Amino acid sequence: MIEYFKLNVMRMKLNKWLLLSLLFFNALPIFAQLDIIPLPRQVKETKSSFVINKTTPIYYEKGLKKQAELLSAALSPATGFDFTISELKNPVQKGIVLRLDKTFAANKEGYRLSVNNERIAINGGSPAGVFYGIQTVLQMLPTGIYDKQRQKGVSWSVKGVDIEDAPLYPWRGMMLDVARYFFSKEYVLRFIDMMAMYKLNVLHLHLVDDSGWRLEIKKYPKLTSIGAWSGIGAERHGGYYTQDDIKEMVAYATARNVDIIPEIELPAHTLSAIAAYPYLSCTGEQQIVQTQHSISGELYCAGQESTFDFLADVFAETFALFPSKYVHIGGDEARYDRWKACPHCQKRKKDLNLTTEKDLRNYFTHRVQKMVGKYGKTIVGWDEMIEEGLKDKVVGMIWHDQKKTLQAVQDGHYAVMALTANSYLDVAESNIEGEIKAATWLPPISLEKAYQLNPMLNNLDEKYRPQILGAQGALWSDQFIHGTILQELPQLNENRSEKYFDYLTFPRMASLAEVCWTPVNKQNFKNFEQRLSTHYSRYDHAGYGYRVPLPQLTGNEKVADGFILKVQSPVDGAQIRYSTDGTRPNVYSPVYTGPVKVNNLSDFYAITVVNRNQYSLPLFFPENYDKFKSYGKLVTEWKPQTIKSDYSILEINAGGKVNGNGNYQLSFWQVNGTSGLNIQSIEVFKNGKKIGEDVHQGLAAESPKDNIYKFNISDYETGAVYLIKAKVSGGDTRGAAFLKKD
Repeated sequence: MIEYFKLNVMRMKLNKWLLLSLLFFNALPIFAQLDIIPLPRQVKETKSSFVINKTTPIYYEKGLKKQAELLSAALSPATGFDFTISELKNPVQKGIVLRLDKTFAANKEGYRLSVNNERIAINGGSPAGVFYGIQTVLQMLPTGIYDKQRQKGVSWSVKGVDIEDAPLYPWRGMMLDVARYFFSKEYVLRFIDMMAMYKLNVLHLHLVDDSGWRLEIKKYPKLTSIGAWSGIGAERHGGYYTQDDIKEMVAYATARNVDIIPEIELPAHTLSAIAAYPYLSCTGEQQIVQTQHSISGELYCAGQESTFDFLADVFAETFALFPSKYVHIGGDEARYDRWKACPHCQKRKKDLNLTTEKDLRNYFTHRVQKMVGKYGKTIVGWDEMIEEGLKDKVVGMIWHDQKKTLQAVQDGHYAVMALTANSYLDVAESNIEGEIKAATWLPPISLEKAYQLNPMLNNLDEKYRPQILGAQGALWSDQFIHGTILQELPQLNENRSEKYFDYLTFPRMASLAEVCWTPVNKQNFKNFEQRLSTHYSRYDHAGYGYRVPLPQLTGNEKVADGFILKVQSPVDGAQIRYSTDGTRPNVYSPVYTGPVKVNNLSDFYAITVVNRNQYSLPLFFPENYDKFKSYGKLVTEWKPQTIKSDYSILEINAGGKVNGNGNYQLSFWQVNGTSGLNIQSIEVFKNGKKIGEDVHQGLAAESPKDNIYKFNISDYETGAVYLIKAKVSGGDTRGAAFLKKD
């Protein structure tokens, strides 16, 4: 009897606890976190849900058939269902319904999404708005929806929501450099899908540069028979898009609300055209398309009318292919030595009463602006183009001189932010040893750094907001012509370039999308990271590559005899593997299951493991070099394992640290060890060519001697690879080298 009484008391307490728990959870505010990227403007979760099954119909309002077909094509492979698509005739009780909504007049890319037990309703301000509503629905489904193979045993359930959404900026773009390295049509189509997933709507195609001309122009066949190729024999590389290829790419992009903007570079970055037609240059000399990256000094001749006749013909064929209202003309990094020595250019300058070659460049831009204006096109150019005297409106693409933003909007022009510090995605995410080879002339751009991009620059007057069109990321491909490390392996059918660009693109492109779409007051990086954790599985199913993020440190507690560390996985479903002996872990190392205690922070390393073929660089605690900060920036470290007793080469990547002409000094400092580092010499290389050296015997030890080496940079070039090779020897020595500019 007593036991029965005790049992009833326990039941009463349990029921009371359950009742309080239900009251507590029901009292919580209903606010949608979900995992949607970019985060919508307004989201309200409901208690309902909709399950897509084999009998679910798709209805579309007149004018939305293409969107309905795209939705069906996105859902069918993974679900295995054949959807019935039909035009909306009568009020629908059940199914997926696509409609246009005229109340979105202010922002036609906006949409409303309502999901309940009976239907999924997507109302858009335009077909584009409906398409974006579809992308949101796809992100609300299980991650396997992106797979091309049927996923068995999955309930295709969509949580009940009411979403009202519209983009913050109208220009949300990516630049794909297919000129310095040719990417196939198939990859461009795939890249459009990657953009559409995150509601990006501008693909800036960099079609022309010194190292390649990628667009078929039928009146000038040598542009592609000569200008599209470099090297000879087995080292011959290149390619181009036929006009039929372009038509297919444009149609594919248009259906996904992506505007393809062609870039026809001028007056610089044009060696590929000049190699095909030497008369376009100031000298008329025969040139060859470069096989190693550099910025050619060759320019289109500004003094001969044949140059402008050529450009008029090129633009006529280009605009017949690209319906975009914009054309990008480059306009950056011109060096005027050729113009200064050219009698035709100097005569033009004299006839027009121009003072400088920059004035001649402005004249060139004016001529082109009038030329393309006849087709109703607006020119876009890098920020060097923003000079006084451009009367008709242009779009300045701001990449390095932020002051040009204010100048552009004050002069009545528009601006798009492609800032090197946040959106040049060909730069690595970190400087951790083992990071992928990438552009080094800029510091690393982490996921968080990319998320910090603010198109309004924090200091622009709000009145200029309509003239700030938005932002875009940039993927330059010059790393492929810095050597052969990243070249394709056709014998193995290895699309190394595509995997490389995927790695650089995801997940940083997702952060760019959010800062261009989501209201500023809702942008929060930690919140974004949480939502991103399930997107890696979406990439896997879609077949997109990505950089696996490092484990996240969530706790670092100092205790009497060491430290207690806590980490968590940034990838939903991934493991963390770790080590506590100061060595890098691997996919077979112990699995992290809870807090780890170490004697020294430097003993702990951890990696995120998605599977045995996909894992991250290590999370670790770097050495503190504050006492050496007066000697410049850290460029390399050495350990006993990396230094041989006989003299050998210690390679030092100086990219981003060599940032202009001037005198530099490289210093070597020992941190600990029983022996020192002997330095015999250093050699400095630019794009593989030796440009300087300092030969003398030095020592980095407890008492350093002659441990500072000097060199000069006199022909600095943006994007060039600067490498230092130090001839060193040693034993038990650990230290670092630092570089500073005098």
